[in-house]
Amino acid sequence: MHIIRYLATKIEKWDFLLTIGEKIAGKNSEELTDYLKKRFNISFAALLSTAFILSLLFGLISFLLLVRIGAYLAAVFSFFVIYVVFFSIKNSVTSIYTNEKIVHASLAPLVFYELSLSLEATDSVFEAIKSIAQSNYPIVSQKFRDILRKTSFGHSPEKLLFDYALTQPSNDFKTAVLAILSVGKQNTSNIEEYFREMENEYEKMTREIEMRILLIVTVSTFLPFLLTMTYTLWGYSWLIPTIPLVQIFLQKFPSKKILLPLSRDMKIEARTMINELEECAEFLETYSKFLELNYSPEKAIAETIKTVSKSVSRKMTLMVKDLFFNLTPLKVAWAKFIANFKHPYVIISLKTAAQIIEKDSKRSGEKISGISTKLREIVTLTRKRETLVATQRLKARIITIALTALLGFISAIIPVIAYSTMFIFNKSYSPIFNNLIMVMSLLATSVITAYANCKATMDPRMKSQILLTILIFLLTYNVTSLFQQLTY
Repeated sequence: MHIIRYLATKIEKWDFLLTIGEKIAGKNSEELTDYLKKRFNISFAALLSTAFILSLLFGLISFLLLVRIGAYLAAVFSFFVIYVVFFSIKNSVTSIYTNEKIVHASLAPLVFYELSLSLEATDSVFEAIKSIAQSNYPIVSQKFRDILRKTSFGHSPEKLLFDYALTQPSNDFKTAVLAILSVGKQNTSNIEEYFREMENEYEKMTREIEMRILLIVTVSTFLPFLLTMTYTLWGYSWLIPTIPLVQIFLQKFPSKKILLPLSRDMKIEARTMINELEECAEFLETYSKFLELNYSPEKAIAETIKTVSKSVSRKMTLMVKDLFFNLTPLKVAWAKFIANFKHPYVIISLKTAAQIIEKDSKRSGEKISGISTKLREIVTLTRKRETLVATQRLKARIITIALTALLGFISAIIPVIAYSTMFIFNKSYSPIFNNLIMVMSLLATSVITAYANCKATMDPRMKSQILLTILIFLLTYNVTSLFQQLTY
């Protein structure tokens, strides 16, 4: 990585070398160039020029080493080396940009939900930044902690947050931060439209990743078939064990995750998450109504437990007991109540509600009512996301099963093709050895594809899907082989 950046900075000074990268990059790379300039002090064109030159160098070396074996094989392998080296160098840098963009797009609704609620509760940009810094958002929390450290040297938190926004790869993330800074504490409710925009952008990016994975899986479907047929027809059956290695190489390029979880430590079922959102929204909505009637915070809790559903009242039981029997302070009892929930939106909402509760119960009730309304909207968005994830997993499963059945069929008919073509090339064929290699290699290819697809879609049924893949492959292979024996 450091060597690539060093070479790219040197190429920046050579206009004729930089022109190569500009031609490859085209006109749609301004956003990526701005990011690389601010982050690594190199342009996208310089990165592409570096990748192109190094890939040509490695390709030439590969050709010279293999040309004695065969010019055709050397040319094909050298082109493959050029392709691999070029995209490996390019992706070593651009993957950072892509990863940060995906992280910001996936976490933006949650981050800015907390940011806007903190602004509404504390009327302080510094406290809002501190709230995000104390959370556990990948990449984002660390950046906000860096902003907090800089404020200790007298820098303005608003200015630091503004500078941070300008360097972000996600346009919606950037726009939302600037919007928060512009509306500030006077009109934080307007940020809701940015939540919707970011959610739409997140769903759009999710679909793009889905298409990329479908493309990779489609290639993985036909590439093993193409390689197997090529090796068999040309008498290079000893190369069949390389097919799983090629499959492993291909599976490294699709996005590692379609949907980043809201927290790396959060592993709860989607249905439980939605239930928690609905329970919290019900609690805050009911609690806010009693506060608006000028009930005290403690009295409002006593009335709320009588009105809410059984699932919510069970979680409130300990808080009521602490308040009225153990005489525990409201903040302490409220903190214990928060421990009943795991969903980050719920935790953020309840923590913010605890900050909002004041002596003026009616004013507090109005603010908490606004939080419950936002939670209801999040429930709707979460259900849409759940449907999207389920659709992606179903598509991945269907394609994996289709690939497995195809490879099982191919592994059974390849010996027939090999016998019919071995006289053309006048090469010997060892059916026991070659068949064993072929079947095990294509079975390994199917398992690798199933594992990669389950990992990409975060499928909780990975073990059962891999087992199903093995069974379908063996079943297809045995049925095809049996049918061949019956026809002869």
